[in-house]
Amino acid sequence: MRARSAALVRFGWVLPLAIAAVVCLLPWLGTEVQFQREVMLAAMYGLLVAGFNLSFGYGGQLAIGQVAVFAGGAYTTAILYKHGVSELAIAIVASMVVAALLGFITGLPGLRFSSWAVALVAFFLVMAIPNVVQIFAKQTGGVIGIPGILGPHLFGQALSAEAFFVAVIVLSALCLLLLRNLVESRYGHSLLILKQGAPLARSLGLSSFRLRLSAYVIAGLPAGLAGALYAYYATFVQADIFGFSLVTLLLAASIIGGVNSMWAAPLAAAILVIGPEQASSFNKYSVLVYGIILMLAGAGFSIGLAGVGRKLLARFGLHPGSVAEEQSIAAHAGEAPADLRIAGEPLVTHDVAKRFEGVEALKGVDFEAKPGEVTAIIGANGAGKTTLLNAISGHISADRGDVLLGERQISALRTDQIAKAGVARTFQTPQIPESLTVLEIAASSRISRRWMPTAAIALRSPGFRRLRREDNEAARAALEFVGLAEQADMPAESLPLGMRRMLEVARSIAAEPSVILLDEPAAGLDPEAIEYLRAVLVRMRDAGGTVVLIEHNVNFVMEVADSVYVMNLGEVIANAAPEEVRQDERVIASYLGRRAAVAGPAAPAGPPTGPGSMEVSDAR
Repeated sequence: MRARSAALVRFGWVLPLAIAAVVCLLPWLGTEVQFQREVMLAAMYGLLVAGFNLSFGYGGQLAIGQVAVFAGGAYTTAILYKHGVSELAIAIVASMVVAALLGFITGLPGLRFSSWAVALVAFFLVMAIPNVVQIFAKQTGGVIGIPGILGPHLFGQALSAEAFFVAVIVLSALCLLLLRNLVESRYGHSLLILKQGAPLARSLGLSSFRLRLSAYVIAGLPAGLAGALYAYYATFVQADIFGFSLVTLLLAASIIGGVNSMWAAPLAAAILVIGPEQASSFNKYSVLVYGIILMLAGAGFSIGLAGVGRKLLARFGLHPGSVAEEQSIAAHAGEAPADLRIAGEPLVTHDVAKRFEGVEALKGVDFEAKPGEVTAIIGANGAGKTTLLNAISGHISADRGDVLLGERQISALRTDQIAKAGVARTFQTPQIPESLTVLEIAASSRISRRWMPTAAIALRSPGFRRLRREDNEAARAALEFVGLAEQADMPAESLPLGMRRMLEVARSIAAEPSVILLDEPAAGLDPEAIEYLRAVLVRMRDAGGTVVLIEHNVNFVMEVADSVYVMNLGEVIANAAPEEVRQDERVIASYLGRRAAVAGPAAPAGPPTGPGSMEVSDAR
């Protein structure tokens, strides 16, 4: 079953390209010219939908400005034609350059503000098309537009109607293939991570600014290509073409096809184009019809055609998510790679302070964690534990103080730079992006370790393939280390809480970090799962890791920690071995209480034995 799923993932592009090859034969199969034109229009609109899916389905940005970018590409081609340039290759390159610039302009607000700012700017751009056309009427033809765009050439050769049809289908299919390669790679995974939340992206060494910027620019390229093809398809360019009827078609097609799919984009566009185009009165009611389709699809068909396809594949055991049934990780507790080492480095903070609106969250904290040890931080809510972790990892900037990783000063670095320097962390609530497998989540921590050009990713270069193999090998080793090897091909979002916490630990280990910060990893786990977590932390320590643990479960901390720091109201009140801390009068008074201090560690639970062994405990 795994072999079939792997083959499907590896060669999943063959069927769509084979379909495109068959479509290219339509002019010679006796089909009507009108039908051929509808197929071409669906292919071009499919490019618009695919670009929108990249920015919205993956990047989480509602960039409906694809229509404005489409118009930019079409007008660029038409203006070139007016000046005697009928070479399609030149028109495509020029249109895609204009599209990249428009995508950049559209996305600028999203670099600093919310995704709604992007949507508003895109909405304005669509509204502004008629006005811009009028302002530059000398070049654009104003209300009349630019007619008579005939006779395209490709590399100096005049294209017949049949040859142009083939060019449209081939170029659209190749563009979709490149986009598919992007989204099914570390680049697409980066966008999904950013969609989950900027803090997660930065903690994995990813730059939110660069990711958003690249997504806006790349998403505009297929719209630019579509615009260049459309100008020769329609033989004229006029502002009325690029209105809100097209915007609603774009949104409806994206939802019907599925916002996380490239191949379904032209299919969904075809559903909304072929047929309606044959009704002469359709344009009068197109906005209403597309709006109704949009509402119905959003209400009852949220997974889209692509989602339906994935479910059918999963039912027949062909989708990666159905490769392995969920099993207890306890069965693999002793199967961690014996040679896996974690190159820990000392982590030291000196006089770290942070104030929030008059409240001193940290009051000059001195802290040290050593390789080959688990260093725990305990204290009541509001003691400053997570604030200290956030200051170390760069999620907040300390008002003063130093943070040293080995001999490197990291306190002045950005969050993504600190992550690249070797600081990995988990969160109180596991951050697991949707639509990724367990293996992909584990491998995602390595995305920032080595930069790979976007073109190399899209073209699946030998360097990209080698890097992906290395990432997957490291990810599998990390999953084995925490006992999740059997779940590698499962959808990560299907895991229960305990396994999600283990997956975050595996993600941290796969990055080969210098220090691992764990924020309440035992919260909500049942006794069996807590015992398994303890075993994993001990193995991390024995593998040479520098492990920093924040935890409220005192018995768990006393069992696993080599050194314990106790914080109260933003300052360290004790630092010693677990048993010494348990007897410290200040700790007893501020946090433990007399009963907890005299009680020994709870008897360890037996190993998890069933499929639900990592589920959430009802008792907190």
